Amino acid sequence: MAADPGWLVALAQSVKGEDAGDIVIAIGLLAVGAAVAGWRAHRFLNNARVVEDIPTSKARSAHQGYVELQGTGRPVEGAALVAPLSGLPCLWYRYKIEELITHGRKSHWRIVDQGESHETFWLEDDSGHVLIDPDGAEITPKHKDTWRSLSGLARSSMLTPGITQFMLGRSSTNPHRFTEERIVNGDPLYALGLLKNLASHTNGPTLDGEVRELLSQWKADQEHLKTRFDLDKDNKIDQKEWMLARAQARREVLATRRQNPDLSKGINILTATGDLRRPYLLSSFQQSELVTRYRLWMILYGTGFFAAGSVALWLFNVRFG
Repeated sequence: MAADPGWLVALAQSVKGEDAGDIVIAIGLLAVGAAVAGWRAHRFLNNARVVEDIPTSKARSAHQGYVELQGTGRPVEGAALVAPLSGLPCLWYRYKIEELITHGRKSHWRIVDQGESHETFWLEDDSGHVLIDPDGAEITPKHKDTWRSLSGLARSSMLTPGITQFMLGRSSTNPHRFTEERIVNGDPLYALGLLKNLASHTNGPTLDGEVRELLSQWKADQEHLKTRFDLDKDNKIDQKEWMLARAQARREVLATRRQNPDLSKGINILTATGDLRRPYLLSSFQQSELVTRYRLWMILYGTGFFAAGSVALWLFNVRFG
């Protein structure tokens, strides 16, 4: 059924009567939204094309440089990681905690805490394994859980240890929403990034050994440890803060090894490229699934780009044309 143009004429008359400053602000917001949507659409399209064009390499024979790998996610020995909300073991996690803020009849979700892990883990295929550094990667995991507390802790939809600990420290009884994403041991893993040669597990100290040694040094100086990692200033290092300390220790050891060419003989590590044209991608989805997801997001953001741009142009022509 054809739309009645009468409503559009009435809307145009209303726009003409609005304050010019308000219309300029609306046009500005729409232009910013269109720009962001256009950039995201281009980004997803580029990701889809890169994933399709780069050939898959084997872990053992992959050349140094920009490579594509497929295998299975495995933990690094001695680097057990636990997701903060669910308490489940994992290789990588990302979480977000939001509080529902209400003003009169309007309400919105406000982020009160968020974070993700920085621990390295293995990508393993039938030829060998490569160390994965998740820092700077666009990560698409399969495992995602969301919980809600309807009115404070007593009515939380799922009392996991992490959620319980968080809610006990909150004075607000507003509804909260908890979101956690994970990559777990045994997940299929697709990776596209910059492959570098780092260090040897067989010659000299291992990576995990150096991390443990550095953590031991930090634990020996409790004041320095608390200064760096006691985020809530309660004069003790809790589980979350200790995980941050471990992640930082691993980053510092890796940075030292990158700067020391004598150690660069055995371990291959996949890292960010630093080049927007060559994205660093990690996913628990297969390559074909990932391409489909990227193209769907490209279509959605592309639609948003054209919609916001068209409305902004229409407002400008009606009010100032």
